[in-house]
Amino acid sequence: MQDFDSLKNIWRQSAPAGPAAALPSLAVSKQATGIKKKLQRQQLAGGISLVLTAALIALTTLMELFSFEHWYTYAALFMVIAICILQALLLFFTYKKIAAINVTALPAMHLQQWEAYYAFRKNQLRWNMPVYYFFLNLAMGIYFIEIFQGRHLLNILIFLAVYIAWMLFSWFYLGKKTLKKENDRLQQIMSELSAIERQLTTSE
Repeated sequence: MQDFDSLKNIWRQSAPAGPAAALPSLAVSKQATGIKKKLQRQQLAGGISLVLTAALIALTTLMELFSFEHWYTYAALFMVIAICILQALLLFFTYKKIAAINVTALPAMHLQQWEAYYAFRKNQLRWNMPVYYFFLNLAMGIYFIEIFQGRHLLNILIFLAVYIAWMLFSWFYLGKKTLKKENDRLQQIMSELSAIERQLTTSE
């Protein structure tokens, strides 16, 4: 997200006054549109996946109705469903935030739109993932109480090792990979804007 300051400076330095102010925005619109669509697809795909996951868990829970002995096992499953739906809604909301960005706007307005999105995204990353993983693992921990009853200790330890490894992999690898993709796409916009800046500087 620190690279966004460079993007902001490029927009401001390369935006001349008057009708020519539309030039940087028009020149970068194709590049920005492609990146915008990629970011939208990422949020939309994640949201749809979570909705399908919630539906699958709900269907499985209904099929296994009365097969669990304790009420808190069902409560844990419904908690997981609620977490998936809430996270999906957040991803759909983020999708709408990206969709609202007008890549053909004048540089100052275009910059403000990206600035608002990245401020939202930075804040989202600060609190969303810790909260998401905390409540998801809390629900799964409650669910495991009954599932592990009567199981061999070795089998429990193996399952927990695999589960914890997957959570760590999701947090430290998949999460960072997603952020890197976003930063790479931002770098693509910056590269295009830098080229426009050089052209404008040469033509002065």
